[in-house]
Amino acid sequence: MSDAFSLTPWQAEGFLEARGDCLVMDGVDLVALAEAEGTPIYVYSARRIRENAEGLSAAFRARHANTTVAYASKACSLMAVLRLIGESGCALEVNSEGELWKARRAGFKDEAIVLNGVAKARSEIAAAIDPPIKAINVDSLFELERIRDVAAALNKRANVALRLVPELQSGTAPGIETASSRTKFGMTVDQLGPALEVLKAGKAQLNLVGLHVHIGSQVTDRASYAEAGRFIAAQAREVEGALGETLPCINVGGGFPVDYVKYNDQSRAIGYYRSGTELEDFAEALLTPVHRTLGEAVEIVTEPGRCLVSDAAVLLTTVENVKRRGEETWLYLDAGYHTLLETFAYHWYFHALTANRAADAETGLFRLVGPLCDNGDSFYDVDGEALMRRLMTEAPGLADHEATLSAHLVRLPSFRELPAATGPGDLIAFLDTGAYSQDQLYAVNGRGRPKVLMIGEDGTPRVIRTADSFDDMLLNEVE
Repeated sequence: MSDAFSLTPWQAEGFLEARGDCLVMDGVDLVALAEAEGTPIYVYSARRIRENAEGLSAAFRARHANTTVAYASKACSLMAVLRLIGESGCALEVNSEGELWKARRAGFKDEAIVLNGVAKARSEIAAAIDPPIKAINVDSLFELERIRDVAAALNKRANVALRLVPELQSGTAPGIETASSRTKFGMTVDQLGPALEVLKAGKAQLNLVGLHVHIGSQVTDRASYAEAGRFIAAQAREVEGALGETLPCINVGGGFPVDYVKYNDQSRAIGYYRSGTELEDFAEALLTPVHRTLGEAVEIVTEPGRCLVSDAAVLLTTVENVKRRGEETWLYLDAGYHTLLETFAYHWYFHALTANRAADAETGLFRLVGPLCDNGDSFYDVDGEALMRRLMTEAPGLADHEATLSAHLVRLPSFRELPAATGPGDLIAFLDTGAYSQDQLYAVNGRGRPKVLMIGEDGTPRVIRTADSFDDMLLNEVE
């Protein structure tokens, strides 16, 4: 590869930088940190999380002063992260009784908690009613009636918001799309009338506090947010007319994207991995129609997750083995999909670099794979590449369309561009791994969950979750 190729578009001044050969976060040498603590290991930045939370809050409140930011705890529910988010002035969105329990333990007040979920059990509903939280976002007519019945049994009144789907395609990955009736989320507009009848008949048990819409995660299309804003504002007006009362709250969801791709050459499928748009633009698109239609007094709740924590963490992993396959070089890491599940579940792209060769200019192409005992434990799209080979073999007439098919079917780059000298003993860093990684960790092949550190705002790293011990592999087992 050309030695003129830049390896540093990922740098963020004062946060994530190359100093000499080493990758540095908040002034801390991550290479030295990994040598001291072992790998694989996650490292979070407290300062980055706070700055992200404060920056998003400012962007939204500049367009609608009465905005509440309710961090989507499913993005990362580590107690240290939850407490930091709370200290930053955010409320919290949870998705289960377990997340609700953690929210309360982390110090969030009930009036600052919103509950989502498509299959809420009676016990979860009861926990959200007694004591009552800010809102239960209702996902179906059946669930609304279940909430009414649970509230009646407890002699309590539940705060509820109706979740509606706007029937739009937001262009994100199908697995995280939530904006249409082809997904498992929410109620359609034609179910709104029957829901209002349940609310009218059950006023003693049900307190309607608003409406809710959410179009998915990592949505990069500004127009989709604008359409969602227009939709929920119009539905709010309809509901207010039908009930003869003003709705105090409108929940516009989250889904705001992160730029995972640092430069085009490493990822063949950029698509929704790159945003190219600032949070201020998404805030304006989403809030403007709500603000214009419903006025300044209505409270707007937003539920960001990924954009608050994703870029605040890196996963550090050691190269343990190398193989040559013809002209290809394969690097074997001590981290696999058990430590970064989205690479397997959604074929998600995370930018990789060699943390102890950050200044190297001469580069090469490498296959990156993990240590687990199945071929799918790879940082490229094993299934997509195999499907392409079958299609080209079984339907040779498709050869003229190979490039188009590959762009749609192979969702990760086959090779990663790294310093040419990268080999065993080197440290690979996967960037932007702060969201949806910690809550998906699990032990497999006797490989426990890794240690997690956070660099405090004073520049001191501390352990916020210890690595699993061998004894932890027996947790809950009965011998």
